[in-house]
Amino acid sequence: MIEEDKVKELISNRIEIINPGGLYGEATPQNFPDASDYRNVVLAEAMKVLGYVNRFNYGVKRAIAELVQNGNGEPNFDLSLITKFKVTIPINQQWV
Repeated sequence: MIEEDKVKELISNRIEIINPGGLYGEATPQNFPDASDYRNVVLAEAMKVLGYVNRFNYGVKRAIAELVQNGNGEPNFDLSLITKFKVTIPINQQWV
């Protein structure tokens, strides 16, 4: 499936998501997910002011915690692709 330049694939035991763009600015494979940066700082701040974002640099860590809590396990982030990154999320086999 293709949706807004993201490629998602459902495989029997995992979901794979490929996001074009890769890490940006201060975010590197060495400090991910503890560091973040924004391509459009004005847009990021507007989203926070409008209530669409409650805290910067919180989403990935929260997603990881939620996946572990619901039994899926930790996702694997492949950050070696330079111009994109890939996330592999294991699927809780009790749900299949």
